[in-house]
Amino acid sequence: MSPGRFWYLLRRDLQRGGAAAYHDYQTLPRIEEWSWHYWGEAPHTVPVHVLTGAQDWRLAAWMLASWFRATEIAWPVVIHDDGTLPAEAREMFARLFAPLRIVSRAEADGLMALRLKPFPFCEEYRRAHPLALKIFDMAQFVSGDRFLIVDSDVLFFSDAPEIRAWADAATDECWFNEDVGEGALLTGAEAREELGVKLWSRVNSGLCLISKDALDLDFCDRALAQTSILKGHIWRVEQTLFALCASRHGKGGLLPKRYEVSLGRHAAPDAISRHYVGAVRDRFYAEGLKRLRDELLVSTHD
Repeated sequence: MSPGRFWYLLRRDLQRGGAAAYHDYQTLPRIEEWSWHYWGEAPHTVPVHVLTGAQDWRLAAWMLASWFRATEIAWPVVIHDDGTLPAEAREMFARLFAPLRIVSRAEADGLMALRLKPFPFCEEYRRAHPLALKIFDMAQFVSGDRFLIVDSDVLFFSDAPEIRAWADAATDECWFNEDVGEGALLTGAEAREELGVKLWSRVNSGLCLISKDALDLDFCDRALAQTSILKGHIWRVEQTLFALCASRHGKGGLLPKRYEVSLGRHAAPDAISRHYVGAVRDRFYAEGLKRLRDELLVSTHD
């Protein structure tokens, strides 16, 4: 390790606190000890899609383990490589989760080059940022008509009855986390005037229940071309497109607040899940992993 890297890590760990540093270094890698007893059950028809890479693949594994434990359902998992996923991660996902598909960036790029050819603004945005894979790619790798999207920095603490009910029902609704504030790159007035859409407010795309019918590439291309979205913060473009597509679809809304997105130090006592957005990412380790460690890692009881 170079001296510069050492001092960077030291400053980071001092800033985020001992608990976050401990569970990052000691607990996070132990996800490979996780096991689950329901693989023999018939898998659900609704898949869970996850975009991950070199920076957060172990977080994604903890997220999935917490999801499987909370619901006790065998969900098909589709991992989308953002282009940086290491071989070590691929091997771990294959050991821990089944049924599983890993979509390599090369495979996705080959398919999407053809799929997005008629949609130049979508194609340009996809080249610019890996989060575009969530709004464009995932639907192309779904055989059915609905799917779940969960970000790597989400953890589940208890059963998710609203999500299970949606997955079991014949519905084409779309549902999302409720954000702590408005994150869309268009105002409601701009969405109405420029796209004819009554925009849902506070859509957070860390946890998405998606109907494929809502994701219209032609509409996305028009939104990118006709509005100022691409001039805004590029990390929010994908979330804005989800909000616009779902609002235009007009079915669904925001999940209950127990599917938490918050900036506080602690999750609510009755939280089903928490999306540890960037401002509170350290709490993923200090709160989330600390809370779930003894429930997910059997060997901690040895």
